[in-house]
Amino acid sequence: MTTTDALTTDRHLFTVVYHWRDLTDALATRPTTWPPTMGIGTVSAREADEEEREAAGYRAQALRLLERHPNQPGWTAAPLRLDVLDTMLTVEAGLIELADQTAAAVQHAPITPAPPRRAWPTDPRARRTAEADDARRNQLALRQSKDPRRWQYTGQRTAPLAALWLLARTQDVRGPWRPLTDEEQHRIDVVATVSARLVERALDIGDNRARLDIQCPICDGPLDLHGGAGAAPTVRCTACGRTWTQTTETRL
Repeated sequence: MTTTDALTTDRHLFTVVYHWRDLTDALATRPTTWPPTMGIGTVSAREADEEEREAAGYRAQALRLLERHPNQPGWTAAPLRLDVLDTMLTVEAGLIELADQTAAAVQHAPITPAPPRRAWPTDPRARRTAEADDARRNQLALRQSKDPRRWQYTGQRTAPLAALWLLARTQDVRGPWRPLTDEEQHRIDVVATVSARLVERALDIGDNRARLDIQCPICDGPLDLHGGAGAAPTVRCTACGRTWTQTTETRL
């Protein structure tokens, strides 16, 4: 993997960590849609990534969690933005699963505690030596099992923690694991890219582009809709370079 690829993956993982609190805050905000409606055509449908298609299953689970208490009559709409919730559930599930699989392959297992002895040496000096050896082994086993650098399969398991653990793997941080293979690194690259794009799309902080299903009225060239990251939506013809904004949309 080149240095540029490594920096890109690191940036994608950091995007998830940095903006996770923003996603939580956005759960109760009014939704925004991309592409925006500008009255100039329908955006062409895009194939969803496999991770995005799984969002439907996570949505069903989330809806069950958002139901009112059974002792309360009636039903009210969920006060949360389900598009943001879908993003959080999808990204978290993908990163945790990837961390589980990566750890299972690269993380060294801690040593086991000393097995119970059926009998101790009769010689007092030999017994003291054996007891000291067992105590050192048990202490080392406990220390290795509690090493905070290890990925844990139980307990607190969140998207930010998984992203940080994977980030340390891509940066070759020393720890109880072997280096990543090219295939393992590629899997992290792919999941990190998809996760960052989902986060950026949910928060509208990334540069977005969509191909429209109508042609330029000037030259019949293809039209692209640009926006996101706080920028005003703009339509641009990739052939003649003519642009339109919301204030000029009636000219189409």
